[in-house]
Amino acid sequence: MNENRTLLNKRIGMLGLGHVGLTLGLTFAEAGFTVLGYDINSTVREKLKAGNAHFSERGLDDLLAKHLGNAFQIVEGFSDDTTCDVYVVTVGTPLDAQIRPDFSYIRSAAEDLGKCVKKGDLIILRSTVPLGTTREVFLPLMRKGSGLGEHDVHVAFAPERTIEGNALEELRTLPQVVGGLDEASTELAGEIFSTLTDTVVKLPSLEEAEIVKLINNAYRETVFSFANEVSLVAKQWGLNTKRVIKAANEGYSRSTIPFPSPGVGGYCLTKDGFLLSTSAEAKGLKLQIIPQTRNVSSTMLHTVAEELRSFVATHRPYAHAPRIAILGFAFKGNPATSDMRGSMSVTLVKRLKTMRQKFELVGYDPLVPKERIEELGVHAADSIEDAVAGSDVVIIMNNHEHFRTLSGLHLADGSKGPVLLYDTWGLHDPADFSDLSHIEYRTL
Repeated sequence: MNENRTLLNKRIGMLGLGHVGLTLGLTFAEAGFTVLGYDINSTVREKLKAGNAHFSERGLDDLLAKHLGNAFQIVEGFSDDTTCDVYVVTVGTPLDAQIRPDFSYIRSAAEDLGKCVKKGDLIILRSTVPLGTTREVFLPLMRKGSGLGEHDVHVAFAPERTIEGNALEELRTLPQVVGGLDEASTELAGEIFSTLTDTVVKLPSLEEAEIVKLINNAYRETVFSFANEVSLVAKQWGLNTKRVIKAANEGYSRSTIPFPSPGVGGYCLTKDGFLLSTSAEAKGLKLQIIPQTRNVSSTMLHTVAEELRSFVATHRPYAHAPRIAILGFAFKGNPATSDMRGSMSVTLVKRLKTMRQKFELVGYDPLVPKERIEELGVHAADSIEDAVAGSDVVIIMNNHEHFRTLSGLHLADGSKGPVLLYDTWGLHDPADFSDLSHIEYRTL
């Protein structure tokens, strides 16, 4: 108990207040730490100071209201006045135009910490990075700025593995993985995370901790892509994909095939396979399976877009701009999130805009702000009813529970003939629409 009390006396500095940093920072505040949060984006800082989170996450608003200004404070940077004992780096590592890792945010964080870190501090990287980034990119820059020796500062890597929409709960329940520069770094990082969860998995190196997130997500993307490819085979044979997958999984513990989707999306799943491939290439190894999984998502979206075009060409050949209602712009709907990064809906909109046929595009999402949808050149509806009324095609693009409320009555409202309901997630029972002559129901 005395050891925990000593641990909670440490101040934690969060560098990056996005989906990873804000949820983790507030969870540390809830655990009893004093947390100072900084984000390079001034708009994000100002919104948070006013008590407004810049994304949707279950329970986030309540936690922010509870701790803002007390255990959780927004700062304009780290200096002698805002010095901490532990720093957690959660900045992004996006892919550049050449699909290579962009380390600019990591480098900037290393330089910033080099100006304020002191002997004995602990730095934890929580960003998803290629293997070797902590040791070869971050550490040299941080040491150069600080003037400290090799083991004057504890350094660890702790991969973030929560699911958006349920992050606050998973931070308290999922095992936390840590790997340090040395044994002391691993132990100290483990103690910090043990205040959040009962299970901490300690690894002997930075690199072993770095690869954990990459293989978690590369595996998931591969499995999802497999299910999507199965759906393409089933389609050609006129088979019900969900039914055959359920049959394959039923009582057969060695098979856990997921249901198909319009493509693998999200900020992490669309990126982390590339980071793992980059890590392999750094050692002269060219991967075979993982790079191919991305191609499946492109194939799925092409198939979906072509089916929309074909339906319109058949049933609305003389329409100037057939109306397509797109339901769901967040990259996923369950657990619900407002995050559009890696959204297949965004890619679908871009694909439809390149077709010779011009469409009137209308969209709706229960959590994504209307202005974000409008930025895509899509009219944002106020409700699901407004979106589908008068539409020639309605396509469900994420699995938010709200889209299960869609009914044949909604689709009949203002329609000029047969309406295509493309339920890419299979949220509805096809039998619910089988007796409705004005609706053509399709799924993957």
